[in-house]
Amino acid sequence: MDSDINVGDYVKFLDQKGGGRVISISEHNVLIISSDGFEEKHPIHTLLKVDYHSEKLLRSTYIPANYLKNSKQKVQDFMFKSKSNLVWEIDIHIENIKDDFFGMTNHEIITLQLQKCEDVIHNALKAKIRKLVIIHGKGQGVLRNEVHQLLQSFRLDFKDADYLQYSGGATDVFFR
Repeated sequence: MDSDINVGDYVKFLDQKGGGRVISISEHNVLIISSDGFEEKHPIHTLLKVDYHSEKLLRSTYIPANYLKNSKQKVQDFMFKSKSNLVWEIDIHIENIKDDFFGMTNHEIITLQLQKCEDVIHNALKAKIRKLVIIHGKGQGVLRNEVHQLLQSFRLDFKDADYLQYSGGATDVFFR
């Protein structure tokens, strides 16, 4: 048994996409609550312990669109222009917003996700960015529909994001 993985640790799957939080460990298997909220049993040798807070921070960062084209310029040069060409990306999956969401109802989860999304839209409008990518996931489409209604209330232009990059689980928002 791998002594590095303990109850409460966050793990990623080595043999598939995803991960979750460890809730119990037996001799050869680990029971986790996946990022989708389901209990799953996996062999311990197929899991990799991760630092949850570092992973969360990496998922919430954004890169200016022109930064990769001209790497000699600093990121700060793009952030403070009045009409910058920034592209922000936010992942509103609940595990990226709240650490302990397991006792929440579906309504509470979606409300929190939409509030986070609305906060980011306000910040994007203030920062005068060009484009925002909202990662909401595929699922049954409930969160996607709610996000689209929110974007319509702001009267923003949006479309489904690149399918090859986001597998149908994201929306591109364009600011004028």
